[in-house]
Amino acid sequence: MKSPIRWAGSKRALLPTLTHYWSQNSAGRYIEPFCGSACLFFEIEPRRAILGDINKELITAYKALRKSPSKVSALLREYPITKEHYYDLRAQSPDSLSEIEQTARFLFLNRLCFNGIYRTNAAGQFNVPFGQPKRAVQFDFASIAKASALLKRASLQTSDFSKVLEQAKKGDFVYLDPPYAVARRRVFSQYHPDSFAESDLSRLRDCLTELDRRGARFVISYADSREGRALVAGWPSRRVRTRRNVAGFADSRRHAFELMATNQELY
Repeated sequence: MKSPIRWAGSKRALLPTLTHYWSQNSAGRYIEPFCGSACLFFEIEPRRAILGDINKELITAYKALRKSPSKVSALLREYPITKEHYYDLRAQSPDSLSEIEQTARFLFLNRLCFNGIYRTNAAGQFNVPFGQPKRAVQFDFASIAKASALLKRASLQTSDFSKVLEQAKKGDFVYLDPPYAVARRRVFSQYHPDSFAESDLSRLRDCLTELDRRGARFVISYADSREGRALVAGWPSRRVRTRRNVAGFADSRRHAFELMATNQELY
């Protein structure tokens, strides 16, 4: 199924390739430490999974969708789909809301914000402008219900990537799609106050080595770049052409190359 969440940098265009790697390793758990929209998780529908991210609002939304999809949907149905209501919700502090209210707010802002971007200011407040949709916005409540059933198979963790990867065992399958660590490659200025940074690349490379030592299978995707090539050096890798799905206007969205690396047979 398609993820109920939009996400800047989502790898939906790479799903035909990524699903091939999973089909070879479907007996173990699926683990994703930078889960975002978790589009591969929702596509392959694994029996057991660990989904992690440092974004507390994102993981809270997944937990509420897992536990109370009908309550989240009921609240979403009450919201007027207008620019004014978008900014009213954006101005609210998630900490002042219940988990259900936080999640309905998150999904509403996610659906109507500019290009599905999640960005915060220095105070950690979501600050993406209204996206002016080209067609009437409708929430897919059937997908929300199905997402709830799938998320019951997953452990959901607000955590640094290294803490998630410590749990990987022999036979598990790990997909890593870290944010671009170098500022010049980011499609927007700040994902989160504790965003993945250039200083984290060496930690991530160490994690890849440890995953391989334990017998866990991994696939990692990153921009074809100097730091990306250093990150995956020594592992089988190839360039894949993909389409950037974040830009100011649809006409300026462009094709680019990603590096895909793995410790299994390269596809």
